[in-house]
Order: sequence, then C-alpha cells, then structure tokens
Amino acid sequence: MTGSSSWRGTVVVALLAAALFLPWLGSEGLWDPWEPHYGEVAREMLVRQDLVHPHWREAWFFSKPVLLPWMGAAGLWLTDIHDRAPTAGDDRARPEPAGVSSNAEWGLRLPGALLAVLAVAVVFAAVSRLASRRAALFSSLALATSPFYALLARQALPDMPFVALSTVGAMAFAVAVFDDGDPGPGWAYAGWVALALATLAKGLLGFALVGAAFLAWFLVTGDWGRLGRARFVERAGRAWLPLGPLVFLAIATPWYVTMTLFDGRDDEGLTFARRFWLHDHLQRLVGGVHTTSPGGGFTYILEQLGIGSFPWVVAWPGALGAFIGLDPRSRAPRDRLLLLCGLWVLVGYVVMSLSATRFHHYAFPMVPPMAVLTGLFLDRLVRDGTGAHWPALLLGLAAFVVVGHAAWASPKVFTDLFVYDYGRPWPENALALLHPGKQLGPLVYSLKPRAVLAMVVFGGGAALLISGIWRSARWVAGALAGTALVLAAWLSWSHWRDLSAHWTQRDLFRTWLVERKSQNEPIVAWYMNWRGETFYSQNRAIDVREPRRLGELAARPGPIWVVVERAREAALRAELGQSRRLRVAASNDKYLLVEARDPEVVPGPAP
Repeated sequence: MTGSSSWRGTVVVALLAAALFLPWLGSEGLWDPWEPHYGEVAREMLVRQDLVHPHWREAWFFSKPVLLPWMGAAGLWLTDIHDRAPTAGDDRARPEPAGVSSNAEWGLRLPGALLAVLAVAVVFAAVSRLASRRAALFSSLALATSPFYALLARQALPDMPFVALSTVGAMAFAVAVFDDGDPGPGWAYAGWVALALATLAKGLLGFALVGAAFLAWFLVTGDWGRLGRARFVERAGRAWLPLGPLVFLAIATPWYVTMTLFDGRDDEGLTFARRFWLHDHLQRLVGGVHTTSPGGGFTYILEQLGIGSFPWVVAWPGALGAFIGLDPRSRAPRDRLLLLCGLWVLVGYVVMSLSATRFHHYAFPMVPPMAVLTGLFLDRLVRDGTGAHWPALLLGLAAFVVVGHAAWASPKVFTDLFVYDYGRPWPENALALLHPGKQLGPLVYSLKPRAVLAMVVFGGGAALLISGIWRSARWVAGALAGTALVLAAWLSWSHWRDLSAHWTQRDLFRTWLVERKSQNEPIVAWYMNWRGETFYSQNRAIDVREPRRLGELAARPGPIWVVVERAREAALRAELGQSRRLRVAASNDKYLLVEARDPEVVPGPAP
C-alpha cells in the first residue's frame, strides 16, 4: 500500500468520524452528574487562575486526574465561557452566568470528540501498514460506529480521552514493534507520548492495560528481540539512555508528584494521596466505590461490550476464533497485531471483571481492540469467502439476534452505557411525543427508539441472512457496515439529542435568566446533588437541604426560584405552599424549575 493512498484513507475515515461525532455536539446541555461536575472543575481553573490544583465549589477536587479539566478549561477559554469566582449563596448583582446563555458545551466537549477522531484515524493508519487497507477500513469503521464509542465521543468525560489516547499509543507501538520495514523512531515516541497523556486522563489504567497486553505478547511469542523497537533504550552520543521511558515520565509524572505532595483536602477531608491513590484506585478495585451494580458475574462486562459494539458482534465468533487458533510464532505483521489485540481484550476483561466496582462503561477500553479484531476477520472473510467461515457466521448471526433483541426490548441500554444511575426511569413517553410518526405511503415512519431499532435489527438481520445465502462475503461485510452506520447516525444525531433534555438542567437555568425580573432574584437548589445546578449557575445556586433555611429565604421579599427533582415537588409545596404562590416555569422528565412568588395581598373592607 502506497503512502499517498494510506494518507487519503486516513483522511477519509477521519472525516467520517468527524461527521458522526461533531454535528450538534454543543447543541444539548451537559448530562448530570458527571459532565457538569468536570465542567465546573474546568471553569474554576480559569476563575481561580490555577491549572495545577483542581477545585470544585468550596473544596479541592481529587477524584480524577487533570487532563480532562485541562481540555475543558482550554475549550472554555477559547469560547470565553468563564467568570470570576463566586461565593455560594452570594446573590448580589453580578454579570450573567455566561455558561448558560452561551454555548459552553462546545468548549467542553470538542477536545474529547477530536481525540476520538484522532484515534479512529490512527487505527486506520496502523492497520493499513500491518495488514491491509481493507482491514483498516473495517477496523476504523467498527470503532467509529460502535455505540459505546459514538456516544462517549459526545460526552465530556475522562473515559474518551483515556481510551482514545491509549488506543493511539497501542497502535503506534504496534507499528514500531511489528512492522518489518523501517517505521522510524517517530511511531515509538508517539506511543510513549500518547500513553503518558492517557495516564493523565485516567491514572494507572492509562498505560497499564496496553502495557500488560504488550508484556503478554512478548511472553507468549518469546520475540524479545523486537523490544528495542519500542525505544526503551537508545543511543545518545556514547551513552545508552532510556529515552522512551524518560519521555513518558517527563509528561506523566510532574502533576502527580506535585499533587501527592500537596497538603490540601477535598470535601471529605482527604488528601490527594488518600483520595486518588487509595480510595479511587485501590478501593475501587478491591472494595467497590459509588457503584449501583457492584460485583456481578463474569458475563457483566461481556454484556455491556456486546451492547456497546452492536451490530459488530456478528464478527466476534470469527474474530475470537482467529485469535484462539493463531500460531504465536507467526512472523506476519497482521498476525502479530491480531495476537496483541486478542491479549489486550483478554487483559481488559480480566481486570474489569475482577474489579469490585462496576459501571457499564468499564467495558469501554475493550472496544478498540475488538474493533481491530473485527476488521481483521472481515478482511479475511472477504478474501476467503463465506464457505470457509460459515460456522462463525451462523454464531455471529445468532449473537446479532440476541443482542439486537435486548436493545429493542429495552432501548435504555444505550443510555446506560455512560450514565451514573441505572435505576432512573427512562423517558419513554416524552420520546414518543417527540416522534408521533409520519405516513409514508402505506407505511408509518417514526424515529421512536423501538421503531428505529426494529428496523435496524430486522432490516440488518435480513440483509445479513440474504447475503449469507447468496454466499457473497462482500455483501455480508457491506450489510454489516451499513447497519452499523445507520445505527450510529441515529444514536449520534437523533437519539442522544432527544434524551439530552431530560438529563440536563441547562434549559431550566436559561428560563430562570429570561423570566426573572432582576439579578436579585436568587435560585435555590432544593435537595439537589446532580452537579448541573452548580455549573449552570456558575456556583450561584444556593444549596438548601434544611426546611428552616428554605423558610428564611422564603421570608425575604420578592420572588425566589427553586430547582428541584420531580419526586420532591410535593415536599417543596408542603414547605412553601402557605407562604408563597408556586408556578412551574420549566420542566423535563427529571427536574422542575419553580418560581415562588409573594402571596397575593387581598384588600380588606373599606374603613
């Protein structure tokens, strides 16, 4: 494959990924609780003019590394979305919260989306060098259109920077170590830089999963002679120096060392060393932390990976079969890559399955290596024909039906891939009202989730079955790719946008800004702990949990505004109903914005 065609292909898949991830990226509010939480940390970096020590509200923030706040701060700075540091509860007249009236979401989400595009492009470039252009196309397409990847590319969460950068690092090292040509030192050093940045995105996992996969590759193959290609040690003048590791340490360690020596405390009185290293690393692994689905069987991660990779599960039996049957002594670069990705998936599965803390997105790091395994299998399928792989295709079609039916029966499984509370009711009625259906000849067309998923599962399954009966491997691969593109486009451009209104408080705070008569009308967060109330008020919302404090605010003259969960509306009315006139000014499936006005004065009889 020529260098110019490789570059053209890389640009094409990058543009395809950008077309999936970037449209309407900033048109929807931040999803509670994680996005606005990290967004407020990024905003406070600009407010406090401190890019080293993350801060949130009245305390230091030690739960996550610094790369995502740095990215968010850069995006907010470019869009000029920040303000001076306010004191919680201070309702004096101040400038409008710019993060509500302007598009702060673009600034926070764009860096992560661009990293997602970068990883897709690097996967294409690496697989095209080590296998074939066709395998590279299938691999990058499988990655970009996997629901896990397409949805998390639109979220300002640390998981996409972590997974995208670790993928870039893994692919860069794969070219450096496996390519029998002369890839040059740039690929290896790019790998060290990418893994260092991934470590700043997620901690030890940033390099541990990929590093363990490469270590397993060397142990299995015994091909230690290729270790030097990773630039662990390189000659500089007359001396041999560990230049690659030094590059990694120079990028990854200064912030961690600074914070470990920092004596500040978070909102629970913990230092960075206790919070980040002991609580958020060790305790997550062995004890369970902040999870609604602790423990679980060995199928837990597999289930989430299946939903998050649908419909590419069709290729899984063939891909895993190729990995199991591979001769580790093979010298073909594509076989080296296949073995690495299989070990990468295996390492990730073991680590995440043994973790006492379980979230659905813990399966996300396995999506990129599974995508590459998928691409390598489909390339072989097209080359060999369906006859050589019909048992694997039958198993894959069965997996397609099982996973597709699960998604159709409960469409919230896609939302659960990246949210915090899995028990929260899914706004099915609200979504149905958005898409009542349109007559299209004898058919009724609708973008309701179950209608779309029925079309994807039935139509895609029929196309795969017919292609298999015709024994056309190209049509099988084409039907699979087309089904994946349709599903990813709907999830990215329609479904994510429809759901966003019910997981964000942005529109409530916009209503508050528009309808209040002066800047002296405070907004109260009544029993709220969803983080959006802090970001969208730029820490102006008054956090109230005691009825006495609410009564004190209600006793002051003039309107007050209250953001409250729907489930607590009755309690709010019981507290304020006698002293205030209440009006629901804005709402979604989760939250209400209530205006509490002074009671009407009824004129007495004339003297």
